[in-house]
Amino acid sequence: MNYDRFDIVVYPTVYPPSEDTDLLYDAVSFKVSDVVLDVGCGTGLITLKAASTARRVTAVDISLDAVRNTDENLSRNGLERSCSVIQSDLLSVFQDKVFFSVITFNPPYLPADESSTGLDHALIGGQRGVEVTLKFLQSACNHVKAGGSIYLVASSLADVGMVTDYMKSQGFTVTTASRKRLFFEEIQILHGIKA
Repeated sequence: MNYDRFDIVVYPTVYPPSEDTDLLYDAVSFKVSDVVLDVGCGTGLITLKAASTARRVTAVDISLDAVRNTDENLSRNGLERSCSVIQSDLLSVFQDKVFFSVITFNPPYLPADESSTGLDHALIGGQRGVEVTLKFLQSACNHVKAGGSIYLVASSLADVGMVTDYMKSQGFTVTTASRKRLFFEEIQILHGIKA
């Protein structure tokens, strides 16, 4: 499958590129000097975009299949040299003094419901849809350099206000970088810049 300028494969157990992926991909930009962390890398599309520009990229995912999928896609596109791909539950593998200029995250952001699929780990963000995002932010806010950015996906089906309030309480200026209306929700990319 071709996506933008990249040749990718999508493993059957990995969340495939979707509208939220597209929105994040288009919203985030990288500089040559950036040190990037892509959390929940999935197939690795954001990692690939970052690796084609940024100085250094680290990608993490709780799913070993996603880590392998991202590794394969980096190799397919000749971008594996500037990247590390690690299996991790959010930022749990990083020591306190590790900092990034850009952190991206396409979290599971839907509220829990009575239905279940094999991709719930990539879709369901907790009872209110923001629990995984808030857990991520509790770590991520401490790993962003001053002037650095966090980009994350949020849904109108979840409590976006709780997410933006938390980011602001941690010294971030928060804006909506982009948004897209779907038939049942609006997804948006929140962009936080650390003071």
